[in-house]
Amino acid sequence: MLSFTRKSADDMSARIRQATGSTVHASTFHSLGLEICTASRLGKPVVLTDAEAERNIFQPAFGRMLREPERYPALLALLPDYLRSRIREAAQQSQQQAQQARHSQYTRAQETADTKPFIDKLSATAKTVITHMRAQNLDIEALRRLNEQRGGKHTGRNRMLLDLLDPVYRAYMSYLRDHRCIDFAGMITGATDAIRSGDYRHGYKYVLIDEYQDMSLPRYRLVRALREQRDFSLFCVGDDWQSIYRFAGSDIRLILDFANVWGDWGPTTLRELTVTRRFGPSLIDASGEFIMRDTSLYRKQLRSTATTTDHSLKVLGGHGTQAVYDALVKQLRALRGKAPSVLLLGRYNSDIMPIKRADSAHGLFRFNDDGTIVFREKPGMTIEFMTVHKSKGLQRDYVFLLCCTGGMKGVPSTIPPEPLIGLLLPEAERMPDAEERRLFYVAMTRCRKKVFFMVDTDRPSRFIYELHKSRPNIFRGVPLPEQCPACGEALVTRMANGNPDRTFTACTGYPQCRFTRDGTGKRSR
Repeated sequence: MLSFTRKSADDMSARIRQATGSTVHASTFHSLGLEICTASRLGKPVVLTDAEAERNIFQPAFGRMLREPERYPALLALLPDYLRSRIREAAQQSQQQAQQARHSQYTRAQETADTKPFIDKLSATAKTVITHMRAQNLDIEALRRLNEQRGGKHTGRNRMLLDLLDPVYRAYMSYLRDHRCIDFAGMITGATDAIRSGDYRHGYKYVLIDEYQDMSLPRYRLVRALREQRDFSLFCVGDDWQSIYRFAGSDIRLILDFANVWGDWGPTTLRELTVTRRFGPSLIDASGEFIMRDTSLYRKQLRSTATTTDHSLKVLGGHGTQAVYDALVKQLRALRGKAPSVLLLGRYNSDIMPIKRADSAHGLFRFNDDGTIVFREKPGMTIEFMTVHKSKGLQRDYVFLLCCTGGMKGVPSTIPPEPLIGLLLPEAERMPDAEERRLFYVAMTRCRKKVFFMVDTDRPSRFIYELHKSRPNIFRGVPLPEQCPACGEALVTRMANGNPDRTFTACTGYPQCRFTRDGTGKRSR
């Protein structure tokens, strides 16, 4: 049995043993890959951890890069404008002085708090790119060719980033060779190669894959190689509605096109699991209607084991962060039960910051480093904050969604992926915001009893407007502003040149959306 986490594999193994009395070989994909690599190499390789890679490869590599003047042009070109302008001031000096000043000024700037996030992001990008390269068995030159073929308007920028990544990638590969290490991507690709070369032979008759919606092409190739060597019965369990890991390489086409993907071994059978004990009928109906607006997904009609009428959804909030904070506190005070479990969910880790800032004047909460939160008025209540991605598979009595705003870091998020990383990810779906829709569905369905949508009415999410159209009764006391007819974001009234007598309506999605309407109702784009 294969799963994506050790805990999931162990849980499934224990449940199968309890139900059947049989013991199964439960494993994660990576541990299976390591097992195959070990057997085929006649020795267990040393596993390169992320922390070790950061400490021994990425930090030293970027340190050397910053000390090499010939690397600066590409690096400076990728810097934000406000940092680049500092460097250009040095160019007014003589060439020799400019080079020295550029190096010293950049070094000083790099140490400042405003520049550090950029450098950290560049390092994180390098790690992500190399991880995907390794997963797909690509080297720098192969990625350069891919960029020339598919880079589009980002080809030039990608070239500069590849120039910076080249020495980092070489340092990474040298470390693997010199220390005889294997990384997590190498566990999958190495195992696939060992199977295809015949260095490893398997004896499996039955293979079960859990959470199949998270399948990536490298993992698929591993299972396919096993099956091509010796066929077995393949049984997969997954939910396409919860496929939310494209950024990590998951390819939803592997579940949506299951019959063709595995068609070389004959017809496949699809069985729908439609009964859920997780939540009640009202949430089933609302979440199902929301997710099935994406017509590319499997059409399913879930049923709850509960038969009583329930009220599992409610919108709370108001105008501004303080109103959202007040609504959260009021609802927590109203929750009944000896020790109800509560989950606060965000799209990003930063989604908890408005609550923290609002609480600074009241001190009603204690925010712990591990994500747990103590509500001082009810210290026995279990409260956690985490991102929606991290919450997948979990469930709590009450869930408060803090990710109900629009904008770049809202839901749906409009932050574009790093173009170079985009070249390495599975093809995006045709429906706009398809994965963000599935992410919001996952967020909605983490509760046992009730989900609360915490809405700042200054800028509600487009998904909140959708919910309002189908479930207006859950919005009592929380009116929404008019929705932009061009992009779906909220509209707001603004003053022309600061003159209160001259107002116009504009989209909060500016500058991405330039919709406006003057006082006469005339529109412009």
